Amino acid sequence: MVLAKVRLVKKHIKRQDRAYSRFIQGAVSVERIHYSRWISSVALFLITFGLLAFLVSPTLESIFSRWLKFDESYSHGFLLLLVSAYIVGRKWYAQRPITGFYPFWCFPFVLALAGYTLGGILRVEALQELVLVPMILSILAILIGWNQVQKFILPIGLLIFALPFWDYLSWTLQLITVAVNEIGLGFLDIDFRIDGIYVFLTGIGAFEVANGCSGLRYLLVGQSLALLYGELNLRKIRSRIILFLVAIGLALFANWVRVFIIIYMGYETNMQSSLIEDHDNFGWWVFAVTLIPLFLLGRKLENSAVEQAADKHMRADEASPAPKKHRYAGVALVSVFLIAAFFALPSNTGEIKEVPANYDLRLDQEQYGPLFASDLEGWRPQIRNPDRVYQQTLFERAAVNDASDGMPEVFYAAIHSYDFQRQGAEVVQYGNRLYDSEEWRLTDLFNLEGPDSRRLSGITLQQRFGDKKVHIAYGYYVEAHWESDELRAKLSQLAGFFNGRSDGSQITFGVYCRDCDGVEALSSFIDRNLPVLLDTIDAQYKE
Repeated sequence: MVLAKVRLVKKHIKRQDRAYSRFIQGAVSVERIHYSRWISSVALFLITFGLLAFLVSPTLESIFSRWLKFDESYSHGFLLLLVSAYIVGRKWYAQRPITGFYPFWCFPFVLALAGYTLGGILRVEALQELVLVPMILSILAILIGWNQVQKFILPIGLLIFALPFWDYLSWTLQLITVAVNEIGLGFLDIDFRIDGIYVFLTGIGAFEVANGCSGLRYLLVGQSLALLYGELNLRKIRSRIILFLVAIGLALFANWVRVFIIIYMGYETNMQSSLIEDHDNFGWWVFAVTLIPLFLLGRKLENSAVEQAADKHMRADEASPAPKKHRYAGVALVSVFLIAAFFALPSNTGEIKEVPANYDLRLDQEQYGPLFASDLEGWRPQIRNPDRVYQQTLFERAAVNDASDGMPEVFYAAIHSYDFQRQGAEVVQYGNRLYDSEEWRLTDLFNLEGPDSRRLSGITLQQRFGDKKVHIAYGYYVEAHWESDELRAKLSQLAGFFNGRSDGSQITFGVYCRDCDGVEALSSFIDRNLPVLLDTIDAQYKE
């Protein structure tokens, strides 16, 4: 009896062992399947995004170069990239997306890719930067579908606030800042006038609300912080929108206050305040103060009854896996489109010339004589990385012969040309400046009309440590289109697509004289010589 029971126990143990072995083998098989699927999914994403990175590498290089300039509006770019990568990685690990093929999303991907290709053909980098994030999201949607990709829209979309296409907003922000400060200064007993982006304090000096004073850097950082806070702490779309809009308002308000205080200090100290020359750190302190109410509002929204109820009912969306047989179709289709775009894009070789070529041009014929200098009393425009240059300082022979006390007028003419527009070498860029603000200060503005009704913008500069004044007039000749302001010159790249040209030039004239009407002398000089300079450019670049 005992032996029979022992045999039964042994048989039962053997059955348990066999069942456990089958269970372990099954679990291992399932684990191998999951691991194999994970490796396969990683390979699919590496292929598609590797091709995408190769295609857009010139654009990424230019973006990274802007992020490395810590005195501009995009110095937060690398930090934002790390934050975005961390949030995406955390969500990816929690969701474990299943790859498939969702053909509907090929349509927005093709549109974004076409926009990128068009931007490359037109040499408009802003258009290429604008479609980068939509391309990334549409590729993800093709591979994992809307139900899964919507979790990654905001973390990846965060990168939008580090892309340099926001530069196009600078001019509008500059005008808004000037308009707001005009209202503020109107409440004070200050004699001033406004001309464009310039604020003239009568008898004291002038302020230029330049690109760096537009408030763009505070706006981008404020939007980034609001979006990030909403992604991490808020559930309701309404709460996120409220926080985002308040962040925009506070960021703009911080810049308006900063500019107002700088102008007021210039008035009170007769332009002697150190705040006028070194105001970057001051701006960040003002912006930091405006973050206090922003985060207090965020905390209030987070603790609201609506948010608490939404948090309790929050649940992860179920993702429907696509059939395995379609997993490679999306990758193959995306790869074909990326490769086709690569061959459609123009070459990016020869990006920046170390030494610009010279125009074969001299304005020293019978009427003018050359001076052996490439500046005008120490002034000349600061232009970065031109491909071709002409600079000459001249005097009018007849005027010298008639004068008894030396040379009455000295003229300056210059062309700075780019064969085609690209990052770091384009006619309108942050680094191109008409004058060094440490050596010269703006005292007046004027406009001139040259031959063929071509309008030029003009400024009068005075030495900071002297009494010499120079009168400057300038314009832009972009792909055979003449413009007098930066924004329209930038947009001319689109119109130039139809004439087959890709060049862009800044043409600058200047005059220095002791006892003459400088603006009138400059206008006469432009009337005689602007057509010659334009003909020289056309001869170089016209097909």
